Amino acid sequence: MQPIDTSARVVEVVPHPLPYYTLVLDGPDAWREVLPGQFVMVETADGLEPYLRRAFSVHDLSKTDHGARIELLVKIVGPGTRALAARRPGERIAVLGPLGRAFGAAGGVGERPADARPVALVAGGVGSAPLLLLGRRLLAEGVCFDFFYGGRSAIDLARSEVFAALAEASGGTLIATTEDGSVGLRGLVTVPLAERLAAGRYRKVFSCGPMGLLQRLAELSAEHAVPGEAALETPMGCGFGACLGCAVELVDGRFALCCKDGPVFAFDEVKW
Repeated sequence: MQPIDTSARVVEVVPHPLPYYTLVLDGPDAWREVLPGQFVMVETADGLEPYLRRAFSVHDLSKTDHGARIELLVKIVGPGTRALAARRPGERIAVLGPLGRAFGAAGGVGERPADARPVALVAGGVGSAPLLLLGRRLLAEGVCFDFFYGGRSAIDLARSEVFAALAEASGGTLIATTEDGSVGLRGLVTVPLAERLAAGRYRKVFSCGPMGLLQRLAELSAEHAVPGEAALETPMGCGFGACLGCAVELVDGRFALCCKDGPVFAFDEVKW
């Protein structure tokens, strides 16, 4: 569908706790067609500062009597995200979307090939944002998945109970890791994932998080011959390819635009 620039109504801001929160917005009926991995560009404040909109993956989606409701999982990292956290119910903000290439754009998300093994969803911190909607789509299509959730500490695993329930409903499980050992396994999320990849458990990996994590996932994907996709967290200025500020180098030497050609790329497309 074509992106729509609309005035969305703020429903609520839900802390998880801070610095993570969910911004809930009511918008047009066309938002019902949002696909997992797509994003929106959000005006953060009414004045000139911050000037540029901010890009956020669509975290969750539901239908309302008058249109559609989206949720954005946000981490406060600067003035823009701080301004959004201060929004009040009933206020209106400009939102452009949906934008970008979704998970499974090349071949479907929950296709049911002869290989019936589960898939793995891997999130680093707020990289979990696009994976909730993806998990709901996989569950609806009868695809089993495990959810790997890593962060520096327990506070970085926002909404882990929701991801755990969703994975369990699909027949899978949540594997949580923290670098300080405050919850789950101590260490990096790639360690338990590598063990299960070596055992041949998964047929595909879907991921989002810091570039270092995604690079390591691409290496594991190649090592174990398991294809995968990553939603990149590249900063964006416009969201639709005009500013050329989100270039991503590909293995064939070309440059793609994360906003238009992504944000989801196959692991083996990107020059990490």
